[in-house]
Amino acid sequence: MQTVGDSPKMFRYRWVILSLCAGCFLFTFITRFTWPPLIPVVVPALGMKMSQAGAFMSAFYIGYLITQIPAGVLGDRFGVRFILGASLVLEGLSTSAMGFINTYEMGFTLRILSGLGAGAVYASCSRAIVEWFPERERGLAFGVLLAAPSGGILVSNLIVPSLNQMIGWQGAFKAVGMLTVAAGILVFLFMRSQGTVGSNNKSLFSGFKHIFGNKNLVLTGLAGFGLMWLELGTATWANAYIKKLGFSVADAGLVMIFYGLGGVLAPLISGVISDRLGERKRLILIAYMLVIPTTIIFGYQQTFTMLAITGFIMGFVSYVANPQLTALISQFAGREWAGTANGVSNFMFQMASLISPFIIGIAIDATGSFNTVWWIMAAGPLAGILFMMGVRPASSDLNPATAK
Repeated sequence: MQTVGDSPKMFRYRWVILSLCAGCFLFTFITRFTWPPLIPVVVPALGMKMSQAGAFMSAFYIGYLITQIPAGVLGDRFGVRFILGASLVLEGLSTSAMGFINTYEMGFTLRILSGLGAGAVYASCSRAIVEWFPERERGLAFGVLLAAPSGGILVSNLIVPSLNQMIGWQGAFKAVGMLTVAAGILVFLFMRSQGTVGSNNKSLFSGFKHIFGNKNLVLTGLAGFGLMWLELGTATWANAYIKKLGFSVADAGLVMIFYGLGGVLAPLISGVISDRLGERKRLILIAYMLVIPTTIIFGYQQTFTMLAITGFIMGFVSYVANPQLTALISQFAGREWAGTANGVSNFMFQMASLISPFIIGIAIDATGSFNTVWWIMAAGPLAGILFMMGVRPASSDLNPATAK
């Protein structure tokens, strides 16, 4: 294992680590969100149903869920360098192979493989941030990391429609996949460890005992499930909704670029605010209360201008809570179990990603419209508020600016 010391030069290297982690996480979202902009093109080409289109997102999360917890445990014990590099390579190769599919079943299998690669990234990156950044800087660090989900939506909607026009939907998958493979190679070359891993006393059982014995960790994980229910529902179906209104694939992608831009800015701003003021729980509750009506309002818009405006606002309020959830989970778990705790919690989050796109697809098939979609999405944050109310952070969680 490659390790680093505590010299000022190596301490500054934490920003390289953060850049690598953010890049890793960004590519997992670019690959998973390459699919939604292509739904209006691929569904008729392969004769698929909308519920099957939603199942492609669910398939990704089948694989994604499988590797969440093992990656966290392995990261806590052995470090994250090899895990992150190998994960991106697997994800990139399987995404490229999507350019060769001619059946629904083949695409479903490849999406599972993509998810297996992507599933190891979140816990490993969280582990690296806790390892390299002191508590007083973790709001900003997690804010940068958690800008990746909406950044992936932004980038995929920026490049995928153009790639589709230039080289077709098959070429779009191939191009995105090869870029992801290249990113994996770079991560393997430059990722390092602080040398704080490798304890032989860590086991899956002891990790689970620590995590599920902590009420705050469990409730925060359930609150994250509620937020992810909305975020993945939006990311999967908003493009198709806008296209159904009569706009082009490119127009739908542009609206989602505004949504993604709001989502990129929100975690960065909320991360800085929480580092200075604390009150991570309060920020989460405020964000959840704002995103419920914003989501419903977005679903009633019919013009491009209002879709773009409300999409930006919706993206912003949707992603304010993301770094706060991860920072709280890392603090509740402690440095020793940060990877495992974030693997378990993200497993809980992503159960919503597995279920939400498919359930909403069924609702669309049953009703022939998107009228109920936004209400179904908004139910997630509503449940999240109820879970978050039971979380009782310690004083250091309320004011991380005072932590060492």
